[in-house]
Amino acid sequence: MKKIVFLFIFFISSIGYAQTLDSLFVQANKLYQQESYIEALKLYQEIENNDVESSALYYNMANIYYKTNQVAPSIYYYEKALVLDPTNEDITFNLEFAERMTLDNIEALPKSLGQKFRDNITLKFTYNTWAIIAVSLAFLFAILFLLYHFSYSTGKKRIYFITSILTVIFVSLSVFFAYKNYHFVKNDIQAIIFAPQTQVKSAPTKSSDVNFELHEGTKVQIIETLDNWKKIKIVDGKSGWMNAEDLKEL
Repeated sequence: MKKIVFLFIFFISSIGYAQTLDSLFVQANKLYQQESYIEALKLYQEIENNDVESSALYYNMANIYYKTNQVAPSIYYYEKALVLDPTNEDITFNLEFAERMTLDNIEALPKSLGQKFRDNITLKFTYNTWAIIAVSLAFLFAILFLLYHFSYSTGKKRIYFITSILTVIFVSLSVFFAYKNYHFVKNDIQAIIFAPQTQVKSAPTKSSDVNFELHEGTKVQIIETLDNWKKIKIVDGKSGWMNAEDLKEL
């Protein structure tokens, strides 16, 4: 009985907690619409500090940083929003505008066919979305199989059989894409430069040679970590070591 009472209290508390965060979000949105950006941002940050992950939350925060000419935070939160909602055209559009404020003009290496397929297909949706698609198709297969089994028409049986086979193929592809997406996202660690200017060195020591310099807002890939140093790589293929305090992981 005590366990039931505890679970009930926990359930009620969770509902109240969620409602409080929703109320904060609505209040922050009103302040945002009134162009009270600093006050709105404080409320958005309060929601974020409660371990809330939301593309809408990150998008609004990014917009505020963009409107207040804060390059690195705006790009950082647009990127975080895009991870959760990769098909959102508004996020992509605003991110492109924010990236124009960066000082580093880095020309990306041409993508291989495999990379283009990965970006346009595998990473088109999040791995959770691919998983939902796979489950939905599995249910569709079950329905089609039942229709095939109980149908008396030869023509309908043929149609149900072919469509069920196609559904199985699409289920397999969806599971494959979900796995590849998950594996890529978990191993592809991206970060945004937050320091106004930082040096990328040839080795993880202060006395090592400087390979090149980067400025705030530039996106890098982290490929190795050693103490307070991060080995990074940029889109043109160049790499080096930089101070971990100068960037923020997505």
